[in-house]
Amino acid sequence: MSRTTNVIETVGLPELTGIAHPGRRIELIAVVANRRIFAATRAAPAALPNYALDRSGRVFHLVADMRAGSALGMAIHAGRRRRLDRIALSVCLEPHPDGPGDAQIESLHLLLHTLLTRYNLDPTALVTLAPTPAGGRRVVPYLPPAPAMAEEWLTLGSALSPEQELFVFLLGETYRPRGGALKLNQAFALHAARYHLGAPVGPNEPVPLIVEGRRFNFQPFARDTIFNEGADYAAVQHLSALFDPQRLEIPARGLARQLLEASYRVTLQASKARGPLIGVEGLRPDWRFHQVATHAGFGPPLSGNYRTADGAYAVQVFAGETLYTPMSEPSGCRYLSATAPADPAYATIWRETYKVAGAAFDPDSPFHQRAIEWKLGAPLTGVYATSHANTRYQVQVWALDTLYAGPDGVIRRMSELPGPPQVQAWQPKPAAPPPLPSTPPNPLPPPQPPAQAGPPRAGDPAWPPRPDFSILTDHGGARERVLGRIEWVRASGDFIRITNDWDRRHLVEVFIPQLARVPGGNGGRLLFHRIAAEQLRRLFAAWEAAGLLHLLRTFDGAWVPRTIRLKPTVLSNHAYGTAFDINAAWNGMLRVPALVGQPGSVRELVPLANAHGFYWGGHWNFDGKGAADGMHFEWATAR
Repeated sequence: MSRTTNVIETVGLPELTGIAHPGRRIELIAVVANRRIFAATRAAPAALPNYALDRSGRVFHLVADMRAGSALGMAIHAGRRRRLDRIALSVCLEPHPDGPGDAQIESLHLLLHTLLTRYNLDPTALVTLAPTPAGGRRVVPYLPPAPAMAEEWLTLGSALSPEQELFVFLLGETYRPRGGALKLNQAFALHAARYHLGAPVGPNEPVPLIVEGRRFNFQPFARDTIFNEGADYAAVQHLSALFDPQRLEIPARGLARQLLEASYRVTLQASKARGPLIGVEGLRPDWRFHQVATHAGFGPPLSGNYRTADGAYAVQVFAGETLYTPMSEPSGCRYLSATAPADPAYATIWRETYKVAGAAFDPDSPFHQRAIEWKLGAPLTGVYATSHANTRYQVQVWALDTLYAGPDGVIRRMSELPGPPQVQAWQPKPAAPPPLPSTPPNPLPPPQPPAQAGPPRAGDPAWPPRPDFSILTDHGGARERVLGRIEWVRASGDFIRITNDWDRRHLVEVFIPQLARVPGGNGGRLLFHRIAAEQLRRLFAAWEAAGLLHLLRTFDGAWVPRTIRLKPTVLSNHAYGTAFDINAAWNGMLRVPALVGQPGSVRELVPLANAHGFYWGGHWNFDGKGAADGMHFEWATAR
């Protein structure tokens, strides 16, 4: 069985293909095997699905999810004839005379799991089409074919390749610091390895969590806490899926709140087992650090929340990021990964971060330098030597990946090795809906705009003034240090194809309820960089609180893997998932952005955007005579 890669290749311009349906609600995911439709993905665009899978398992994205394809047509659904393309995502399989192969099946399972999770659908939403006696078509349930699991897959044995054996060995090393012994026949270990959840930061908790009379088993990992109910061990679920994406605060009650508190408790107990723990240990739902870590997906804390010995900073180490703030900014929240080496805080906060591993901070360590480049969160060990298959290795376990170097001295990532067959074939079972909190909490008040902006001035191209920060540039590698390194090749025109796993590691789906009814808003769901996702949510909430949503006429895209149109060798911030465009028709490139009071103006939105750390493209050319881009907003600094 081939190793599945979580890569979806874009063909053409999915956001412009198909038919626009503002506010489209996806009810079904229809899977069809049709040679004619699949051939149309590369020839005539008369019948295009949203997604297509070829025999080798490659996944092509042809029509954006928020737009209707033309692959399904009319069929009987729920007792009446309906145009399915308006309510269903279409997934077309390239047929084969001998049936689908393992690679295609595994890619299909991964894609369907992604789509079901993205749109909060249960497996009953999976359908296909069957003929009716009258010659029409009807919707019937669809059960994806199961991977062909050979008997020897159930246990590890000599059938593994050397790369797979090394993966299993390194995974065992990954478990040692905080997760106990690796048991790869257990659902949590299989699930975490299959979906790249990073290192366990606490053990598989032996005492179940009881919520409203139901028993839940759980284990915290660096990227998420996973859980199952009772003895239904294969029905693994994610804590992050329980949070209401429309709300920024931590739930006040319910399973999500109790699992989050339990994750804090278990991971901090694991930290205490390694050495003394200082600072406030429990979950504080009103603290900025805990709100940011929860919604940005930084995982559980590995340290208490405390003040550094010199009294200069408040700091807390989480699995995926260290958060800190100068004591002069008690309500602030800065990211260690976004801190420049020249910043006075850099070395201090890194020394604090290494304390959770019981290791000294060595900025010249090549392992440390690689981990910085790849944004691997907190170290769980120092660098140490070990042996496998009569070969000596240097290893360092980080929260988000394990680094190793063999006799050739080249530092590599465990996640790049192929997993054993049982990891590759793992799919969680559908689970019963978990209990939800009964009363939703209140939203946080939005920050106020900068006072120096003053009230909007109609007809003034100099309003609003520039903010007190600038854009994040490639100078000295600054953008890569903050956002991660994208490896890419040209696809077509300005569009690129990402060739490493940057998008899997850095992009998260964000729900912006304020965009649900805006044309082009995809129902409010978009992909954005994890480092900026929480600020993006707060920005749109602030615009709503300020009564400015009526200014949003169109939403014109966020994450798009492409280069800058006027600089074809430089990646756009859209490729990094840190930019979005609004009201493009009134604020085109190389044009003076619409003025206050004119149709399509976004200027009134800019002061609050600046307050949330976003830079406006209209400020690239202040006098309006050059390459202004008034539709464009991009994340520039943590706020």
